[in-house]
Amino acid sequence: MIRTYEAGTVGEKTKFWVPGNRPNGKLRRKDKDAIRKQAQNEYSAVKQLARLLNANFGKGNKKSLVLGLDYNETGMKKLHKWIEKKGIDLNSLDEAEQLNVLWQAADHELWNCLRRVKRRCGKKIVLKAVYITSDMDGDTGETVRVHHHLVINEDAKDAFVDAWKDLGSVDWEKTWDNQEDRTPLAEYFIKQVRHVPDAKKYRSTRNLIRPVPKDHEALSDAELRVPQGGRLLFRREFTKPGQPQYIRYVLPPKKYIPPDDIRAQE
Repeated sequence: MIRTYEAGTVGEKTKFWVPGNRPNGKLRRKDKDAIRKQAQNEYSAVKQLARLLNANFGKGNKKSLVLGLDYNETGMKKLHKWIEKKGIDLNSLDEAEQLNVLWQAADHELWNCLRRVKRRCGKKIVLKAVYITSDMDGDTGETVRVHHHLVINEDAKDAFVDAWKDLGSVDWEKTWDNQEDRTPLAEYFIKQVRHVPDAKKYRSTRNLIRPVPKDHEALSDAELRVPQGGRLLFRREFTKPGQPQYIRYVLPPKKYIPPDDIRAQE
């Protein structure tokens, strides 16, 4: 089968075996492991997040910002107050448990912040956001003070600054207009997310476009090709027919439909 995603200006194709009459030859264990690994990669957090970013905050969309929310001492006291209300004694927990509880408190506070932002935006601004809660340094993996990273529509920035002003600082920068694929940004986000039991690596507002895959049967074992007029961004090494394949590419210009036009069609 060949599975295709189109998210913003970026397309992806994956070729993989599925149960059935094909292939006729017996697969070796190594090939089966490669297929299983490909299936896991297909649903990896980085790929899913990259698709979401490309579809809603990619090149050609309305202006967007990468936002950072940090906690000052007042903000940290508010997190500790929430923990106390839950009847949790931080001092009785080991270091890993303390980190988990603080992460949960911060994640709850971010959710409250989004509610405040929506109220400030009113009906004039529709908030669109993807966000993570982190307590890791993405480069070193070391533990740092809990904080948040978001990608938002630029016209919601002032509402965030106002909603967060008592809790800490707000930093922002524009997403790169020359970046055709938001996968590096997705990698940057996910690299800072520590595993927390029963917690999602990232979350988003419900109003985002969510790319849906299209599947069709492959007619040959040939290497995947970029559609005519497209441009290759990444290809996983292809060594022989029968192994899973993956490519990511810039869509041909006529294939790209801006998000507002997609919603108009719906």
